[in-house]
Amino acid sequence: MDPSSLFFSPEALLGGVLWLTVTFVCLLMLGLTWWRPSYAGWRGWACGNAGVVLGMLIGALRTPDTRLTSVLLGNGLVLLGSALLLLAFTRFAGGRPTRRALWGHGLGLFGTLLALGALTVLSDQPTARFALVSVFLLVNKGALLHLVLREIRRTPALAGAYRLNLGLLLLTALLTLPRTWALLSGQAPADSFMPTLPNLLTALAFLTMAVGGAFAFWALHEDRRREEVRALHGELERLAHRDPLTGLLNRRGFRQAQEQWEARGGPEAATLLVFDIDGFKTMNDRLGHALGDDCLRALAACLDDVAREGDVAGRMGGDEFLLLLTGPAAQIEAQVSGLTSRLYPGWGTPLGFSASFGAARFRRGDSLDGAVRQADEAMYARKAAGLPRRSPQPSPAAPVAPALIRSAAS
Repeated sequence: MDPSSLFFSPEALLGGVLWLTVTFVCLLMLGLTWWRPSYAGWRGWACGNAGVVLGMLIGALRTPDTRLTSVLLGNGLVLLGSALLLLAFTRFAGGRPTRRALWGHGLGLFGTLLALGALTVLSDQPTARFALVSVFLLVNKGALLHLVLREIRRTPALAGAYRLNLGLLLLTALLTLPRTWALLSGQAPADSFMPTLPNLLTALAFLTMAVGGAFAFWALHEDRRREEVRALHGELERLAHRDPLTGLLNRRGFRQAQEQWEARGGPEAATLLVFDIDGFKTMNDRLGHALGDDCLRALAACLDDVAREGDVAGRMGGDEFLLLLTGPAAQIEAQVSGLTSRLYPGWGTPLGFSASFGAARFRRGDSLDGAVRQADEAMYARKAAGLPRRSPQPSPAAPVAPALIRSAAS
């Protein structure tokens, strides 16, 4: 059969449709990546994917008249495209190849292309040519496989999209194996247009790489964007409900946590403690705000350490802190005793400054502001009464935990 007659056969028509489809998808992706720039590596991936797909297509549609062009241009595009894909995934993962590494990859690619030309133009050596191209591609695929497996472990949120990209690359390689073997074994180049199984599998590989590859890399970008939006939402949520200096809940966050405690059920009442640092204004004025901030952070760490599951600790502003104790009475008494020993010099392991606190009973449905005022009044009443005593050797009247619990319960 005259090969020229194949251009008017149904197989040639199917091949033309395949050419147009793959070329259109590649051009579309190139246009989208330039029109809508995204993460690093986005444009490089589009160029690399187009190079690999079009190179495979040119290399597969090989006739005696187009053999030289098919071998050189097809393999050249595949080699260049694979190098760009590796660089694109590296940049997308946050890697920045050094100038030395880029020069090394560039020289390796240039040397491989020169050797490819010599093994095609100067002396037709299909086996050596196949080995040369295969080694270059295996090195790139190995590096890409290592990178993707590392990113799957490092970024679990993107693991699914990375696996999809990896699966498509492996599937494309498997689909082209029969066609590669057919060419290596010396089958007639005119069979390139025949609807044989190797040719059909290769056509499927083109579509998989062009369409599936575009979808897979787009999915990787969208998963990363979604994860960044989720992280940003979490950060905004933290900024809206957390005090930036101490990390405790702010006023809004404390109210939200208190409402959640009321909605959970359980004990009908809790104990609300209100704290402030003794002489905080004088400390700031005389010793500086940096030391004042250190004291605020230390008190916050103390409250966070004392709090148990279900308790709520927060900073309302300035040196005013709240601690909602929601456990059983024995646990609350132990927590208050621990706070007493840590907040007053001479009572165990003081923080280096003293802080006063008062307690109020807080029942479900009570006004938080009312409970805060009640605890505040109790705190200032204790300050006015000089309790607990600030002496290195505390008097027997100094322990305050049982008294605080009894007054809060009354």
